Formats: sequence, structure tokens, C-alpha cells
Amino acid sequence: MTMLMRLIYFSRHRLDQRYDDRERAVAEILAVAVANNQRDGITGALLYDDRWFAQVLEGDEGAVSATFERILRDPRHRDVSLVTMEGVSARRYADFAMACVGRSQDNGDLFRHYGEDDRFDPRQIRRDRLSDLIDAVVRRGPTGGPTGEQTWTTKNATSAA
Repeated sequence: MTMLMRLIYFSRHRLDQRYDDRERAVAEILAVAVANNQRDGITGALLYDDRWFAQVLEGDEGAVSATFERILRDPRHRDVSLVTMEGVSARRYADFAMACVGRSQDNGDLFRHYGEDDRFDPRQIRRDRLSDLIDAVVRRGPTGGPTGEQTWTTKNATSAA
């Protein structure tokens, strides 16, 4: 039996340098991530704002490691920092190939609460607080995703409500 892993990382994104429209860039990233995650049995959540990504990946240890290695080579990321990679008994995001939530007016209070600052900087957040932030934003619901619509991506389909 393979071990179920949960990996959390953050990175500075280079979307504004590489794309004219950040939201369209996130939508493209999300479409590829969903396809790859469905293929590889990975679930998770992606948070983003105007500078940062913070992401949780869950799945088989080999699949999660291979996905993280692709992220490390992806030119849309820089300053990638592994927060934690640990064995877990159950998935936290089992229903989502990738939940994607952008910082917005609807969830800015959570970013301020867990980050203890108006400016989101995951380098300054304790690892347990970063995990709690991701959980809280996902639990509150999808807001501010690509195209400004609510975006949830389930294991079987991507849907915008």
C-alpha cells in the first residue's frame, strides 16, 4: 500500500511578467492542474493573490513528489518554499482535483487574520497558520477565482457557479 501524503508549499508567481491577464493565467494553470491531478489521483487547493501562490497537494507519495518537482521547474514560480510534506491518514480536499480561491474582498479578513497583516506574505506565517488559512478560505467557499466568478474544481469536473 502506498502512503498518502499532504504537501504544502508557497511561491512568488510570475504571472504579471508572463501574461497580460492574471486571471486568465490562473484559469490556464487550473485547467492543466485539474487534468494532471485527475490523471495522477491528486487532490488539493490553490490560494493566490497579486504576488503569491500557496498550495496543498494530497495523494500518493510518488505522484505528489513528481508534481512538486514540476512546480519547481515551472518558470511561472520563483522562490518556491516547501512548508511541509507529511503522511496523513485522510485527504482534507478529497472532493476537489483542485479548489482554486483568489484573495478578494469576501475573504480578505481571513488573509489578515491568519497572516496577521494586511499584506499576505506566506514567508511570515507559521506553517500551521498557513495550513489553517488555506482550510478557512476553502471552507468559506470559492470567491475571486479566475474571471472573478466562484470556482470549485471537483475530482470529476471543473465548474463555475
